[in-house]
Amino acid sequence: MRSVIEEIAAAEKRADEIRQNAATQARELTQKSKEDAQKALSELENEARDTLQKELETAKSKGERISGDTLTQLEQEADVLCDNATKRLNQAVSYLIDKVTKTA
Repeated sequence: MRSVIEEIAAAEKRADEIRQNAATQARELTQKSKEDAQKALSELENEARDTLQKELETAKSKGERISGDTLTQLEQEADVLCDNATKRLNQAVSYLIDKVTKTA
């Protein structure tokens, strides 16, 4: 039969083992939590990077489309102005020729 002292010593030994196991499990759980958090953060960063890249591409495409539309509109307006200028130039030349021929 075991003595009370032996029982207390065994209980203390079991308590120490339980504390050590708990401490080890806590360290492992803390490490795993850190790793999981780092992995989640990395995934979020990648998702944010992908989203940003897609948004940049969309904005670039939209800007290029607007730029192209604006250039087309400006070209059309320039063509109209050139046509008007050519007509007025022709009228001015006709007027000057008419004046020169009348005075000559």
